[in-house]
Amino acid sequence: MTTRWGILATGRIAKTLADAVSASETGELVAVGSRSLASAEEFARNYEELTAHGSYQDLIDDPDVDALYVATPHPQHAEWTIKALEAGKAVLCEKPMAVNHPQVMAMVQKASDTETFLMEAFMYRTHPQTQRLIELLRDGAIGEIRHIQASFGFHTPFNAKHRLFANDLAGGGIMDVGCYPVSMARLIVGEEPEQVSGHGRLGETRTDAFASALLHFPRGIAAQVTTGVQLGLNNSVSVFGSSGHIHIDHPWLCPTEWSFDLIQGGQRQTITGSAKPPYIHEVDEVDRCLSLSLTESKTMDWRDSLANARVLDAWRHAIGLEFDQEKPDRQVNPVHGRPLQAESSNMSYDQLDGIDKPVSRLVMGCDNQPNLAHAFVMFDHFFEAGGNTFDTAYIYGGGAMERFLGHWIDNRGLRDDVVVIGKGAHTPLNDPEHVPAQLNESLERLQTDHLDLYFLHRDNPNVEVGEWIEVLNRERDAGHFRAFGASNWSLARIQAANDYAAQHGLQGFVAVSNNFSLAQMIDPVWPGCVAASDPAFATYLESHQLALFPWSSQARGFFTGRADTVRLQLASDIDTNFGNQPSDAEMQRCWFSDDNWKRRDRAVELAAAHGVEPINIALAYVLKQPFPCFPLIGPRQLSETRSSLGALSVKLSGDERRWLNLEVPTRPAS
Repeated sequence: MTTRWGILATGRIAKTLADAVSASETGELVAVGSRSLASAEEFARNYEELTAHGSYQDLIDDPDVDALYVATPHPQHAEWTIKALEAGKAVLCEKPMAVNHPQVMAMVQKASDTETFLMEAFMYRTHPQTQRLIELLRDGAIGEIRHIQASFGFHTPFNAKHRLFANDLAGGGIMDVGCYPVSMARLIVGEEPEQVSGHGRLGETRTDAFASALLHFPRGIAAQVTTGVQLGLNNSVSVFGSSGHIHIDHPWLCPTEWSFDLIQGGQRQTITGSAKPPYIHEVDEVDRCLSLSLTESKTMDWRDSLANARVLDAWRHAIGLEFDQEKPDRQVNPVHGRPLQAESSNMSYDQLDGIDKPVSRLVMGCDNQPNLAHAFVMFDHFFEAGGNTFDTAYIYGGGAMERFLGHWIDNRGLRDDVVVIGKGAHTPLNDPEHVPAQLNESLERLQTDHLDLYFLHRDNPNVEVGEWIEVLNRERDAGHFRAFGASNWSLARIQAANDYAAQHGLQGFVAVSNNFSLAQMIDPVWPGCVAASDPAFATYLESHQLALFPWSSQARGFFTGRADTVRLQLASDIDTNFGNQPSDAEMQRCWFSDDNWKRRDRAVELAAAHGVEPINIALAYVLKQPFPCFPLIGPRQLSETRSSLGALSVKLSGDERRWLNLEVPTRPAS
């Protein structure tokens, strides 16, 4: 096929790619877009019959364009890539894909949602030289890989207004060319680094003049990567193995007549080949993927771009490099560039006593965000999907999670539109006297004068229930929250507390936040955790129509394929590594039981019947309870949020709910 290309932006790299499209046999250059018509027309004069558009959006809307090359400065990559994907245009986005991992995550999720092609423009990845290098390494040409050295840097005279030095344009060596050696090292190893340590010098514009990093990979492999925009480097790659090494003099610009050295046992062999100019290979790869209706290229897939961005974030963090646009007061709009707006969705809502706003049936748990930028992307996505309820706590992240949520609500101007749940009085500071001080600090972090719902985070059985009810009513009367409840309290204590409130004319608990899921917790996840899964608890909730906000509502991964892997590991003594998921033992301890495996098997069977994933069935089960139920979800990635949202479209019958919970032996007819 022939792909019709549009070039979005008119800088130097845009012309390089435009020339490659013109010289290719698979691409046709048809349009260019710039922020001004004059700039687009000037660019177009270099080519025949090229339509010039005076805005990026006009280019995106051009029906004659199949694929767009996004060549803007780094901070604009995410916005215009997402808008192009929404318009159904395939996108080749200049490296680095975006300013940080959260932005890349948003771009990848949009490509997934729209089923549209997206690729990061590391042109060296599509070149035959790189492909031959990887073939030799995978075939064991130098034995076991032990060490990698990769560099890309050049010296440019300092100019504070140039994009290479501008903080607001995400300048510096790491972002401009340091992404290349990071990408190459990861490609060579075939795994992700477990640790990133770095050093660098920040200039007067607070961007890195030069920097180096050591990537620590599994199995003891290390990669030393170096970059700079004020430091000339040899711009090469060397790979050292147990029986030899490979050295490439020109790994990045990839000449048409290419060669590199393979040294084995003291003998040097020169590996050679011929190729097209490097950017043409990139253009051809996009056309190949589109002709096969692919949304990703195996030369640089979405997982690869996400992982590369994560390493760049870690490298910048190691040297103290933060871009202005990542600061709280600069993150006013979502990454797609439009004001935040809730979309039509499957989200459902219910009311809660004391709260004058609808409460979304799914609640975003705000307890695991690694940084502010990641939190903003996650919260934006949830809100635009219809979610308006957010749960956090005084102890989460030492207060960071409350601050993240507070910054997001304030920046987006959403305090009247969202339901904010807070928690306090956690062990060991779980007594009534700590409630007022913790609550005041939480309100300050959250930048609000009140919470919508407040939970006591843990119970202290040594304190009379009346003391808790009295302090909570005082704080409610002071306007610090609209309603309150208890988290991880036993049924007996909840009954006693509400009885006390009724006897003394006070407000009682309107909600409970205990564990509840299709897989019943057989051992507490953390000390002091209490479940609401037994029949007596469920009967009380139903008879009193007391709302439940269950945490770990999807049993912390028990209904995903990871549970099967853990079970297989236990049976075969295979040592597996789940990276940043250190809860294999926790999963076994808390959820592995014969009855839970039966429930899981039934969820798998019912998922097949409904055409969804087992985890959707597990969450739909929680939503289907005969009492008000608002499951807390704790997604760490947008894909996990999207998976959770899928449960809203699953319509379980009461009989199916009972069958899933092993209450009846036979699956009801659909």
